[in-house]
Amino acid sequence: MPEVSVPWGRDKLSIALPEHWQLLQVASPSLRAAPADWADRLAVALTQPAAGLPLEKLLSARRGGRIVLVVEDSSRHSPLPEILAVVLREIRHAGVADEQMELFFATGMHPPMTGEEAAAKLGPGGAGIAWRSNPWHRPRAHVSVGRVGNIDIRIDRGVAEADLRIIISAVAPHLQAGFGGGYKMLVPGCAALETIRRLHRLGMRRDGAPLVGTDASANPMRSVIDAAGSLVDARRGKTFAVQYLLDEAALPAFVATGEPLPAQQMLAKQCSVGCGVVTPVQADLLIVNAHPLDLDLWQSFKCIANTRWAVRPHGVILCLTRCPSGLHGMKPPPWPFSPAWTRRLISLLGPEGLSALVTRLVPRLAGDAAFFIRLATQTARRNPILFASPSMHALGIRFPGVELFPDADRAIAAAGRLLGGGPQRVIVFPSGGTSFPVLTSAAPPAP
Repeated sequence: MPEVSVPWGRDKLSIALPEHWQLLQVASPSLRAAPADWADRLAVALTQPAAGLPLEKLLSARRGGRIVLVVEDSSRHSPLPEILAVVLREIRHAGVADEQMELFFATGMHPPMTGEEAAAKLGPGGAGIAWRSNPWHRPRAHVSVGRVGNIDIRIDRGVAEADLRIIISAVAPHLQAGFGGGYKMLVPGCAALETIRRLHRLGMRRDGAPLVGTDASANPMRSVIDAAGSLVDARRGKTFAVQYLLDEAALPAFVATGEPLPAQQMLAKQCSVGCGVVTPVQADLLIVNAHPLDLDLWQSFKCIANTRWAVRPHGVILCLTRCPSGLHGMKPPPWPFSPAWTRRLISLLGPEGLSALVTRLVPRLAGDAAFFIRLATQTARRNPILFASPSMHALGIRFPGVELFPDADRAIAAAGRLLGGGPQRVIVFPSGGTSFPVLTSAAPPAP
């Protein structure tokens, strides 16, 4: 009986496949392990940036100024307390007082951080430093820094007016922007609602073709992000980036600092090699484990979007996810239709048509949830989607078009019924949050 183990929090989850099914591939990322002295290497990188001035010189020139450290929220799994301790040591050594600093969570439109979440995310080094989350729902809290095309770039006023912005984040595959990191921490991380909405539209191609892993020159969303970041720096202050690639143990395997664009682009190239997994054949069943982005349903669905091209059209996608935060503030609309009937409606109305209908009927879905629904309908049109999540099943969570199971065994049995029995070809992505398929077959991935 084919078996495979995937990360499950701090443990492993074993998946047993039917005897007559073929396990084509276990598509794991191939990043090297972080060196034991990664924190020391990070400290050196602050003094030897990939491009631009060292952090010490930027701080010396702004000794009496205001410093904002823009950091990731709880949906990301970086070891921020250890990283932040290294950065804060450099800042304090330069004579900057804690009162001059602010920690800003680049939540975009994610739920704001609670005091307990912030304390856990920042660690003891952040104690005593003021912090807050992006107030995306308060238009007056944001200021325009200019336009990129038809998008008014509005970001948090305090971030925009800082003398020095230090962005701290991982570079990882991103379903819309190609790769994360860099100026993405400012836009959409610190941006206003309408700016985020317009940016998200750039990351949703009508033909459904994948954008994950694409180069900045071929990615409309990343192009706007980078141009928007340059506008922020042209308006006031300076931005210094602390970027890294995380290994399977969530430790920095590679580090790049300095000017945001060169640092992010350097790591994006390494991420493309280490996280893009060559996939010669599309499977009948794709099993994607949402690790390490398995905090909630929203993050878990991004992992499906990252990897869905590894399965053939009308094949089945099964997502394994812990989802300790469940829906994490998202409130899906009441939905009377079964997953099968939902797919029929999507086929009849099209993904855009059904998404527009739902958001008109439920106006409160105008924000991040509306983008989520467009993504979900686009994916469900091509493939049936199953979820195996003990925590979400226990809470009775439902989401339109998705069938939820309490464990992998029952979900795999349901996938077999949908596929019509017989031998099936299976590809497993153990870490769907940090990997994506690189297709080599001649047939393009059709929506």
